Amino acid sequence: MCREFLLSDETEISTQDYLERKRLVKEFSALPTEFLSKLRHLQPQIGCLNGCKMCSQFSKEKIFFWSKRRLRNVIYALKHVAKQIRSTKPFVAWDRLEHRVGVVFPYLDNDPGNYVYLDEFVKLVYSELGAVTRISTVGYSRRNEQLNRMHAKIVAKNISALAGVRLSFTPYAAGWIKNPDEYVKDLANFLKIYKPYYESAGSGNRNFCVELRYKPLAVNATVYELTVDGHRVLCTGNYIYISTEKNVTFSEARIANPFEHKITLTQEPIMFWQADLAFCPTSDAQVEVAAQKILSSTAEKITVEVYALKNFDGMYYAINPKLTAQGNYGFTIYPATDKRKISGYLVTERFLLNAMFRHKAKKFFVAEKASWNDVHFVLLDLTEQARHYAAAGKTEKADYIRTELLPMIQGYVTALKEADYDAKVFFDKGFTIDTGTICNLGRAVSEFKGLTQKINEPLTPTHERNYGRHRSTMTQENVAWRLTCGGHDSILVNELHLFEVASERGEFFSTKKISLDEGGDESFSASDLNSLYLIPGQKNF
Repeated sequence: MCREFLLSDETEISTQDYLERKRLVKEFSALPTEFLSKLRHLQPQIGCLNGCKMCSQFSKEKIFFWSKRRLRNVIYALKHVAKQIRSTKPFVAWDRLEHRVGVVFPYLDNDPGNYVYLDEFVKLVYSELGAVTRISTVGYSRRNEQLNRMHAKIVAKNISALAGVRLSFTPYAAGWIKNPDEYVKDLANFLKIYKPYYESAGSGNRNFCVELRYKPLAVNATVYELTVDGHRVLCTGNYIYISTEKNVTFSEARIANPFEHKITLTQEPIMFWQADLAFCPTSDAQVEVAAQKILSSTAEKITVEVYALKNFDGMYYAINPKLTAQGNYGFTIYPATDKRKISGYLVTERFLLNAMFRHKAKKFFVAEKASWNDVHFVLLDLTEQARHYAAAGKTEKADYIRTELLPMIQGYVTALKEADYDAKVFFDKGFTIDTGTICNLGRAVSEFKGLTQKINEPLTPTHERNYGRHRSTMTQENVAWRLTCGGHDSILVNELHLFEVASERGEFFSTKKISLDEGGDESFSASDLNSLYLIPGQKNF
């Protein structure tokens, strides 16, 4: 046993741990200072068993994770090396001015919700490194008592060590697909355990929240671009848009301010009239006839904003991409180009958000006094919207609301009720965060039906703001670092060039692998799902 290289709660460690800490101190000392000062992902686990098809990372169906002793060894080495550089906490992430100083993220290509020592991680990061932990998870099975105890311990003893908890609800998790009722019960269990944290920290993406992430409503269709009597015309499916002015020209719009939650673009919009057709044109001639009929009509026309943006595949058109006081009725058109072989459109309309806006606009509604009857009216509104779109020939929207959106929202409402939350959290934009369509990251590319074949390519202004190459939150943060379990008793150190997220190369700029002695990593594999409850919705897998 040794009495050197100790954490503050230790009196001695094994010789094996002493030698490992000494090795890690040497390895970390050889890295540049920004490894510590810009550490973003301190990741004690790698791999994921949830198998979400839209995952932004190509995670493996095996989980490797640090044992308690290895976790302690890593934390010690980080602290020791940092103290040679600075005298005050935090000892990591102190120079990440663009994105949450002193906060570490224990995830990237994993789900920390099923890291069995997450409570120990949260405690040590806080007590030894002076940093706080942000948790993001799709949840875990309530049938796993070890995980129940672990999460309850975080809430009971380490609330001050948390920098936010986000529960993500997507339709891609294996548990939701196979056992939705079971999945909802597991979400309710998580919400109930973390309710004291919500009551302490409040709602918000830096406090406690639930993010709803939806499948993209992507449709392959011919896109027609032509000029009729001097007016620019865009048509796809049974949607047609006609410029209100003649001889309009588009200039490429880019994100003006990525740090504003609203979409701000560098170009003013071109105003178009929007109309619905009773059929889907199959030729330029049919589009021209339809446009002339609309132009000659004296009926009041709906006006929309149209912007032209550009990604790797070429120009695309974003229609009403901004959130307004009435909600969002976005629509994006992708013409065929030399690189974009498949044309079509993406409906980015925020159906749930719009239904909430309509209900909130009613005179009798008071958010702080919202009841479950108010929630019921929102669900009825969505049902009515589906009927409206079906009658208008927008069958893809009607089917999407009925088969994708409503089951998710109904499941979410059930989870909130079972966890004894007030109905007001459903209407709280800080608690119920409707993120809209998933981003095209990692494996999600197949969900966009060929509108791009390029992994990580932004497809909407929102994507551009989040991770586009030109001007996004990722480009502004620029460089961050990751320290992660590498599996098979190895540790990986990555320099992340975040502005490369949407590039062919990807964000992992460099990798250093540190091989350690056996016995410091633990693991789960897909076969363990037969005997262990590890992921939400798991039942008779």
